Amino acid sequence: MSAGGWQLDARITFHYDGNCPLRAAFHQKLVVIDGKVAFCGGMDLTISRWDTPEHAWGDQQRTNIGDTEPYAPVHDTMLIVDSGAALALHSVVSERWWRATRRTLPAAYTASPEDPWATDPWPDTVLPTLFDVNVAVARTLPAWAATQPVTEVETLHLDMIAAAKKYIYIENQYFSAGTLADALARRLMEPNGPEVVVVLRLASSGWLEEPTMTALRSDLLRRLRDVDAHGRFSAWYPDTAGQPCCDVHSKLMIVDDQWLRVGSANFANRSLDLDAECDLVIEAGADPTKQAAIASARNDLLAEHLDLAPRDAQNALASKGSLQAVIEAYAGKSARTLRPFVRLDAPSSALLALATEVVDPRATIPRHAGCEPVDSSAGSSDSCGATLGPSLATPRWGG
Repeated sequence: MSAGGWQLDARITFHYDGNCPLRAAFHQKLVVIDGKVAFCGGMDLTISRWDTPEHAWGDQQRTNIGDTEPYAPVHDTMLIVDSGAALALHSVVSERWWRATRRTLPAAYTASPEDPWATDPWPDTVLPTLFDVNVAVARTLPAWAATQPVTEVETLHLDMIAAAKKYIYIENQYFSAGTLADALARRLMEPNGPEVVVVLRLASSGWLEEPTMTALRSDLLRRLRDVDAHGRFSAWYPDTAGQPCCDVHSKLMIVDDQWLRVGSANFANRSLDLDAECDLVIEAGADPTKQAAIASARNDLLAEHLDLAPRDAQNALASKGSLQAVIEAYAGKSARTLRPFVRLDAPSSALLALATEVVDPRATIPRHAGCEPVDSSAGSSDSCGATLGPSLATPRWGG
């Protein structure tokens, strides 16, 4: 069998799927192994994606086959989960495979303890960060044929923004979703609302994407700065002097050491109701161990961007009391650093219209009024806000 010029192994089944609305894309990034372990996040299974948290320009491991020079640094995030969360993602990919091929995937693998394949295929090189934690699945599925739209991703974004008390930390490839920016603006206008820190890529690629997505980003950043009367908003991009900027490809949000969200959905219009997306979110609740694990993930990310030790990032935050203050204190003090978006030219109305109508459109579909938790024991994946557990989830940060 051949697919796109690849000669596939006989054990690999490959299928091209065009069952989606015009202009839509299948954007989920999922790997599920026997229904026992699953990966979900922002990383595409393609070239020019692998990296380490150091993002060293001279790292020869970051060289594609056939090339002689490393590609530019790239920052991405994935979650590794097992137990009920992996089983839920197995349901997501099974549904996807059925819609595409009208064939069923094998059921999640179960075996007796005596079976040599009964062990958990969790990678030995990855230490779990959290145990026995509830993991929720949020999806975007566009309206197509007889399929009803699913807008859990947008609902989760809005719920997390509304629930924040202390801080909202966002990493994303894009920053162009007007409804989400409006929600952030409302929180910034509150006298005692949360601080909002955003880490984005500096430059997009492509003759059409670069001007249009940059225009949308500049427009939203300007609007948020205009309403930020209390000085709680800042936006940054990774930079290393004399080297190509690190390409931020992660899709992540952390709120108040309470919620950790990682997935495929961009902070963009099309991720809310047009492209197929899948995110996971972990809630700490009142458990101090889980809160500390989410805080540790946030500290790791700050440390990576500012070239600090994670403990130094933790101590700096304890001393200064805000994410923005920590970034401002350390920005520019190391070769690998964060720099603020300073120049935000006002884009033309014509360019904004092109961006919102062609490059980053919203689908014209009805919005859900709300969503209810899914009973994980039923194995359903058609309702909003599935709370699954107990399960084990491990964030794998950087690179």
